[in-house]
Amino acid sequence: MTLHLTEQSATLRLRQGRLLVELDQQILAQLQARKVRAVVVWGNVRLTTPALAFLLRQRVPVLYASLEGQLYGQATAPQGFSPQVLRAQLLAQNSPLVLAQGFLEGKLRSGLTLLERLSRQAPAPMPPQELQAALQALPLAQSLDGLRGVEGSAARAYFAGLQNVLSPYGFYGRNRRPPADAVNAALSYGYAVLLGRTLLALQLAGLHPELGLLHAEGRRAPALAFDLMEEFRVPVVDAVVVRAFLRGELTPSQHAEPRNGGVYLNDTGRKTLLRLLEARFAQETQHPKGFRKPYQELIETQAARLKAALLGRESYSPFYLWR
Repeated sequence: MTLHLTEQSATLRLRQGRLLVELDQQILAQLQARKVRAVVVWGNVRLTTPALAFLLRQRVPVLYASLEGQLYGQATAPQGFSPQVLRAQLLAQNSPLVLAQGFLEGKLRSGLTLLERLSRQAPAPMPPQELQAALQALPLAQSLDGLRGVEGSAARAYFAGLQNVLSPYGFYGRNRRPPADAVNAALSYGYAVLLGRTLLALQLAGLHPELGLLHAEGRRAPALAFDLMEEFRVPVVDAVVVRAFLRGELTPSQHAEPRNGGVYLNDTGRKTLLRLLEARFAQETQHPKGFRKPYQELIETQAARLKAALLGRESYSPFYLWR
């Protein structure tokens, strides 16, 4: 399980094989330490040295994020990467198009499926034909810049489609840094949660997260994590956020607040979205290859399949929502 530490000024302690979350000498939560696979620290939460040392010994990553959803660091045990895998990742950067196309194919197919599912609720027609055209253009792209251009056009059409159902909640297109409305705030926060899960999956697979294929490499930027999470943005985050607003589980008035020149989820909103996302990670779904697994395991499966593809053991096929 992933432990999200959201209570501000709380402390995570280790005591007799259990992790305890304490605030003002009161225990807010406790759980068996060995069941935790990852910890996400949101904002001002402290870990005692024994708790952090235990987590690192167990190779449990600790991710640090702002309350606004920006992932800004992690603590992990020293990890030795296989020279064979590192060589394969470096060689793949010389010819990244096939794998990069796979990441975007998964994203576009899922986006098309979500828009078609929402079309019954839309006050105006959805633009799935633009996503269909982007899918047809993907294998024709001759460079990463060409792929990014296709993805950019598809993203504009996709978010225009979401606007048709989410405009009553103040959503008029994707924006960030800062997000201008509650829906964008929820999307950004959800993507930060998904990034943490994707980093964990790459760690389990033994892949270096900074050696990306589609996304540009930057100083300490987990480009490969950004690559892999493309397949899961729509199925895990977008689908959950859209449903939450349509069902009234998230509302702009109750779950978001203006702050620092933008709009961000408040404490209640963050906890609500985390609960919904954790339920989604545990939900079983079907891979296009025919097998069924919970979303969390599918992310790890795709990381393992990506590693096999990099090593030349099998071809890579993306995950996407079934239509």
